[in-house]
Parts: sequence; structure tokens; C-alpha cells
Amino acid sequence: MLDSSDPFFLAESAAASPAILDQRLVKRCHIQLPDMPKPMSAIYYQGYFYSYVRLFTSLEAAQRAAARLLARGNTVVFTQVAKGLVLWVLEAEAQLASKPVVR
Repeated sequence: MLDSSDPFFLAESAAASPAILDQRLVKRCHIQLPDMPKPMSAIYYQGYFYSYVRLFTSLEAAQRAAARLLARGNTVVFTQVAKGLVLWVLEAEAQLASKPVVR
């Protein structure tokens, strides 16, 4: 597993990989997007909302998925969890969901 002893750290190749954020630096929330009928899971980091994309159990698979999103012009970040890396994509038009999501 990746070393997360620093609050903010990067994958092996910082120039080619998105940031891997420590969980302590982000706030979990739900956001509403203009084209989505239901709120979705998200994180709030440095004034921006990022929607959940997928959990990856290997760094290589996570980097490939991030590269595809980056090639399409998206901004992405990762958070590290016990099972691997979670990929999040920037949502410029997102609003904080007004109602809590009941599961």
C-alpha cells in the first residue's frame, strides 16, 4: 500500500498522476448536479466538489482510469482508503445537496 504518513502526498510520478489526498484533508458530502435526478457521493476539497467515480484496488488500474479522464479534460484526485484508491472527478457545476440521502 502507498505511504500516507504525510497529510498530502503524490503517487510515484507526480507529473503523470493526480494527487492522492489524505482522508483528513477532505470532507465527505452529497452533491446535486444539474443533469442528475438524485444526489451523489462527493468530497469537498479546497473549495471544490469532486464526485465519486470508482474504487480501485491497484495503483496501476487507478492511474489508467485517471489518465482516460484527464485526456478528456477532466480534473481528478484520489483518496486512499483501506481497500485501495478512490477516484474523484471535479464537478464545476455541483451544488451541495439540500436534503440528506437516506440509504
